[in-house]
Amino acid sequence: MKVIYGVEAYLAPDKNPVVTNAKGQSIDITYCVLDLETTGFSATMEKITEIGIMKLKDGKVIDTFSCFVNPEKHIPQRVSEVTNITDEMVQDAETIDKVFPKMLKFLEDSVIVAHNAGFDVGFLKQNAKNLGYKFDYTYLDTLSLAKDLFPEYKKYKLGKIAENLGIKVEVAHRALDDVDTTVKIFKIMLDKLKEKGAKKLEDIEKVSRTEEAKKEEYKKLKTYHAILLAKDYVGLRNLYRLVSLSHIHYFYRKPRILKSLLEKYREGLIVGSACEAGELYQAIELRKNR
Repeated sequence: MKVIYGVEAYLAPDKNPVVTNAKGQSIDITYCVLDLETTGFSATMEKITEIGIMKLKDGKVIDTFSCFVNPEKHIPQRVSEVTNITDEMVQDAETIDKVFPKMLKFLEDSVIVAHNAGFDVGFLKQNAKNLGYKFDYTYLDTLSLAKDLFPEYKKYKLGKIAENLGIKVEVAHRALDDVDTTVKIFKIMLDKLKEKGAKKLEDIEKVSRTEEAKKEEYKKLKTYHAILLAKDYVGLRNLYRLVSLSHIHYFYRKPRILKSLLEKYREGLIVGSACEAGELYQAIELRKNR
C-alpha cells in the first residue's frame, strides 16, 4: 500500500486585469461604456437581447447607441424577471447579424468600458466570430478597477458601488440605465486615476492598486475547489508550502491558494478539477468557450 498525500483546496484565480489589450492609448481617449442584456450566461449558447452604449469624451456623453435585438429564441421567465425584457418586446427587433455591424461602427476608435467586462466582451467576441468580424478592441473592467480604487468596500455590484459614491440609480438591469450608472461611476474613477498620475491606459494598473488594495485583494477573489496530489517528495514539499501560505497569509473565511502561487510551486504536484464546485466543472456547465 502506498499513501498519496494531497488536499482538496480552495483555489483562487488571481484578479482579472483592469485593462486588456492596451495599445498605448492616452487616458483621455474616447470611451464607449457598454452593457448587454442576454438570454443567459453562456456566450456560446445564449443570445443578446439588448445593447446599450454611451460614448464618453472629455467627461461628457457625446453620443448613445441603444436597441433591442431579436435573439430568435425564447427568453426564459427567470431572465425576464431580472431584465424586464420579454419575447414580445424583442420580436420585431433586428437580429444580431443586422445590429452587429452598426454597433462596431459606433465603437470605432474607442475603448470599451463595462462592469464585469469579461461577460459583455465574451458575448461580443463570440458574435464577432460567428459573423466573421474582427474584434480587437481594448477594454476596461470597472469591476476590477473598483476593487483597486475602493478596497474598503465589501461588495462590488454596480448598484452598491453607486450607493457608496452617492449616485442615485433609477433602474437596474436594463442596458442603457446600467450604462448611465457605469458612466457616472467611471467619471469619478477617471478623476482619481488622473490625480494619481495616470497618463496612458497602461498606467492604470500601476497607480490604481494601493498597498491596502493589494493586501485586501485575495479576500475578494472567487474560489473554486481543486484537488492537489503530491507525486514525489518535491511535490510534497510544495504541497506543504502551499497549505502553509494559504493558512498564514491568505486565510479569509477559508484558506485560499492563489492560482499564481500554485503555478510557482507546481513542480511535483498533480492538479485535479475536483467536484461541481471546481473551475472546470462550472466552465462546462456555463458552456464557456475557453
